[in-house]
Amino acid sequence: MLATYSYEEYDFTYGDVFEQPETKKTLSTLRLVNRIWNRIATPLLFRNIQAVVGYSAGRPLDSILRISESPYALYVRDVRFGFVGSWLPGLDYDRYIDDLAAGALPILISRFQNIQTLRLQTPTVIDTFSEEGQLKPAMLAKLTNALVHTLRLVSVPILKCLHISMPTTAEFARFFESNSYTGGFTNIFGQLEELHITINDSTGPDGRRDPKWPRSVIKTKYPPDRFAPYLIQLIAYARRIQVFSLDARTWFDVSDLEAESFTKLKSFRLEGVRINHKTLRQIFIEARDTLHRIQLVHVRLMSGTWQEVFDHSALPPKDILWLYVHGCGYSMTGASARYMGSTFSRYPTALWTRYAPDWLAITHWRTVVNTNRQRRSLPICPYCYYPSIEPILRDLGSN
Repeated sequence: MLATYSYEEYDFTYGDVFEQPETKKTLSTLRLVNRIWNRIATPLLFRNIQAVVGYSAGRPLDSILRISESPYALYVRDVRFGFVGSWLPGLDYDRYIDDLAAGALPILISRFQNIQTLRLQTPTVIDTFSEEGQLKPAMLAKLTNALVHTLRLVSVPILKCLHISMPTTAEFARFFESNSYTGGFTNIFGQLEELHITINDSTGPDGRRDPKWPRSVIKTKYPPDRFAPYLIQLIAYARRIQVFSLDARTWFDVSDLEAESFTKLKSFRLEGVRINHKTLRQIFIEARDTLHRIQLVHVRLMSGTWQEVFDHSALPPKDILWLYVHGCGYSMTGASARYMGSTFSRYPTALWTRYAPDWLAITHWRTVVNTNRQRRSLPICPYCYYPSIEPILRDLGSN
């Protein structure tokens, strides 16, 4: 694999190897070999820790509390809190949130003096046919406020990366509920170099899931579009951001993103959002001197064309090395809905468009990507090559 892709691409695809259970098991074994291996393996073993509900039975906060009180706390760089899977009432899930909200989260974070990455993940909504099986707004508010108060009150001077997964954009409004503490979290967002946000509720007619399910209790009370400005304002504070990812499982508009926040951007990923073509183009222009990686998945333009996004005298970014565009097109409710196209469902496509210049523009970017990679002795980008048309024609002929 490393012979085919660069180390950066390997890490982007597979994540931090020290998070993997197999790696932790190996490191635990190496610690027992001798003192030298113990000194090598111990910092790596405690580099990534988690207190996540859903992996195993028991109280996950107990084990991370013991680590925070030990000498190993100095080795911790990456901490994950939250849930894996759906909300399952009756399994002490509410007790876990109560403990975090009662002070466990700020106490734990304050003890990990070298923390660089903080992750918080809410449970995804699986069953909306039973209200009893859903996370309630009040309980979600407790979990969000625990994070908000921690970022306002706890000193995390070397925090560089923040991962937040929430069911709706409304939870980001809680950062602005108490103006007296605003300076605290704005300073923290100002020091971030990586920001990863997921809106994970895919229910309702605007959800990105098939088949459609009834809208959840939380999404009914807090529609994503109505509260999107709070999320966009929060992103605007992260003016040193180098890696940005926004993954939405439900459609909402991010046309008000401030391009000036992305002048240092190296990696940019959008999925499942609607956006104005001028906003998207301006983000690329602002980051043209630093941007290496772009990933656009199921992005819908509210205005303009994809040609207008890609065709500009300042674009493409001069050092772009990776371009992945998949399933992007035009919003049915936008000014450019007339350009909506279709394709063969069996074959993935970058753009759903009937406007031919869109394809010419993206082809130019793909060419630049592979030219830059060749100069660095890298293989061609797997998403910037042109597959043979013969299999498609052969299938068409047999139908």
